[in-house]
Amino acid sequence: MSLRSGAKGTDSRPRIAVLLGASGATGKKLLPLLLDNPGYSKVIALGRRETGIRHPKLENRLVDFDDLTSALKGVKVDDCYCTFGTTIKIAGSQEAMTRIDHEFVLNFAKAGLAAGATRFAYLSAANADAGSSVFYARLKGQTEDALKALGFADLSIYRPSMIIAERTNRRWSESMLFPLLPLLDKLMAGDFARYRSIPVDALASAIAAFGSQQGSGSRTLYWQDMIDA
Repeated sequence: MSLRSGAKGTDSRPRIAVLLGASGATGKKLLPLLLDNPGYSKVIALGRRETGIRHPKLENRLVDFDDLTSALKGVKVDDCYCTFGTTIKIAGSQEAMTRIDHEFVLNFAKAGLAAGATRFAYLSAANADAGSSVFYARLKGQTEDALKALGFADLSIYRPSMIIAERTNRRWSESMLFPLLPLLDKLMAGDFARYRSIPVDALASAIAAFGSQQGSGSRTLYWQDMIDA
């Protein structure tokens, strides 16, 4: 499925976007692209700390992740972007990771709906599957299913595999695989192309394109849908 084919027109009125996850590798690349989108009159970045970016369209809103349902009270928003997440190493346990990657994400989505949002873009994972025996894949799949049940008019789920980005907390698997990615990517053809690695800039650009794709409905996007966005 091509990202371009999903576009069904744009809304000319000024709109407001909100981003959860601006401090992460993908979120850091995504935020400037949202600010550059002329369709947005304001971009709200939710976080425990300010982004450090100064821009006339940016509102840094400090929030308590345990109270995300009230994070957008008093605000009218249109589009929600979620690049928020952690790793089992950082979270420390499956329970803690579930709280961050599932409960916080859903609370953000519900806060967006309460603030008027009808559109949601979610950064997931290529192997997301609610029925998987692998915890990470199962958690992402369960979060996707829960988001679908909320009834957003447009819901785009981005499923990258390995994300090529500079990280201070790189997963051990990433460190092992990064030198092999050029070879592994060439071996992945057909349906397996979805598991090719993707540069973080390309991923952020693909997610940012969501802002100009009103009416795209519910869809799931893989490497082949994102790499040429």
